[in-house]
Amino acid sequence: PAGLSASTFPAKLWRLVNSPRIRSVRWDSRAQGLLIDRSLFEQELLSPSDAHGAGAEGAGPALDSFQATHFGSFVRQLNLYGFRKVPGWVGSDEPGDAGGWLHFRNPNFRRDRPDLLLRIKRLTRANRQRLAAGLEVRSRQPSRLLS
Repeated sequence: PAGLSASTFPAKLWRLVNSPRIRSVRWDSRAQGLLIDRSLFEQELLSPSDAHGAGAEGAGPALDSFQATHFGSFVRQLNLYGFRKVPGWVGSDEPGDAGGWLHFRNPNFRRDRPDLLLRIKRLTRANRQRLAAGLEVRSRQPSRLLS
């Protein structure tokens, strides 16, 4: 949507989940949350810094914009942008969710509402304080993990 920088985490995540070339991230059945296959995600989108685009078939364009090397870093970004893991998801019955589908939701991340992406802000300490006071939350510079 107009007014949203293509370099922000929400915009990049939106492109990932809507890309037909990415198999590891998809919408849930209600199109209101993300399903992530951790092991496939690591193969498709996470690579050592010396890989320079080498990796899973079709992952080249995604690797140009996604530069994390650890799944935990990606999950941390999800949490910093207000995404929460959905407990009790069927795909998460293995210890530590290894190999299973992980389910994350943010009320402003929905397939049919790209305009809501503008409401997703990085939850810095200052932004948490502003939210608690009922004030508007400011955007922060894009994360270097997805730059």
